[in-house]
Amino acid sequence: MAEAKKTFNVQLFFKKLVVLVIGLFILAFGIALSSKSSIGVSPSASLSYVLSQIFPFSMGTFTMAVNVVFIIVQILLLRKDYKIINLLQLAVVFVFGYFTDLTLAIVEPLKIEAYWLKLVLSVVSCIIMALGVFLEVKAHLIVMASEGAISAISEKVHLDFGIVKIILDWGFIVISCAISLIVFHKLNGVREGTVIAAFLVGYFTRFYNKHIHFLDKFLELEPNIPESPILTGRSFPLVITIERELGCGGHKIGEEVAKRLGIPFYDYAIISETAKEMGLPADEVEKNEERMGVGLISAIARNNDAETQIRTKEEEIFRSQVKVIRNLAAKESCVIVGRLAGFILKGRPNTLNLFFSADRGFRAERIAKEHNIPLSEAGKLVKREDQSRALYCKHFTGMPWGLAAHYGMTLHTSDYGIDRSIDMVMSALEKAKDYMDDVEAEGVIRPEEFSKDVEELTEV
Repeated sequence: MAEAKKTFNVQLFFKKLVVLVIGLFILAFGIALSSKSSIGVSPSASLSYVLSQIFPFSMGTFTMAVNVVFIIVQILLLRKDYKIINLLQLAVVFVFGYFTDLTLAIVEPLKIEAYWLKLVLSVVSCIIMALGVFLEVKAHLIVMASEGAISAISEKVHLDFGIVKIILDWGFIVISCAISLIVFHKLNGVREGTVIAAFLVGYFTRFYNKHIHFLDKFLELEPNIPESPILTGRSFPLVITIERELGCGGHKIGEEVAKRLGIPFYDYAIISETAKEMGLPADEVEKNEERMGVGLISAIARNNDAETQIRTKEEEIFRSQVKVIRNLAAKESCVIVGRLAGFILKGRPNTLNLFFSADRGFRAERIAKEHNIPLSEAGKLVKREDQSRALYCKHFTGMPWGLAAHYGMTLHTSDYGIDRSIDMVMSALEKAKDYMDDVEAEGVIRPEEFSKDVEELTEV
């Protein structure tokens, strides 16, 4: 059946416009408060602030000018791929610039001398800026000029969006510091408050994303995931999901269990299915899926990701894998390894979620032998991959990775060995079969409950 043509919803457009305008005003108000703290504004506002202290033009005027440059950058980089609709960013630029000057005038009478009060005001301004960012992103109406420019740059230089944003923010800070030192012989507008804003705005934005949901109904937001036969049928094929620590043998166990049951086994095949879904090369999906960067730079990049309408590649891959895994589970009985399949299929009847772990030494020895690398190098790889998978799970589910309460069965394979672990899984499946049949027959877990869990998970 052909998909119905979408019609322009005037009422919804104005709802989004109202949320966007309110968000821009609140964001500008937060920036104005940060300027009154006198201990530094946010990185993105630092250049406009410093220039407004030198030349006879307002901070709002320089904010407009900087964002117009962002629009020009998009046009130059994207050329024929630039969408004319993005010129609407100009309207947002001028409204935001006007709000910047308006809110600066509102807070002008505010005078603070005590340093601890300046710190408090700096933190409060971050809370307010984050609310403005949250509303702007939630409106999902017009991509901000800075976001569009960063996206265009990241596409051209093949760097992650969050990394490019870090580089741009630090570029603003360095230029602002240089101008300030040359003109004022001291730092003006870039101080400890700038560092506070760099970390706290993203943190509070994520907090709002997690806890404020009343706007979803007002803005008629719906998760962008397809209908699945799972939700319409009474019969649920057996699905076994496996999460595993690197080197513990989870892949081998899953493969052997699938072989004994005579059902399909999905691990690396999910990469090719996801690549088809996204129209990307399989190696690009493999490089970005099921892991998060470890370290300070990656942490700051993830912090920045909360402040944009543009999803990271990891998020797009995860959402595509949600579709792939749901469709696999709807189609046939199977074993699925990794990709947070247990969380994606949470609440689904006739599903057994497994987690395998092992001592780090046991895992390092297996990895060293399998990849013919030194034991010390294998140990570092195991440690790094553990951290990466834990961050990945926390980012997309909000839950700790490997917590026994999330799984139907957990096994420490270094205690039992790989072969014995396989036998234990088969034994557990045999004993669980009758119970699973009863659960489905009695409707203990309803399909609509499964659907609700999945929809909440995919709202990244």
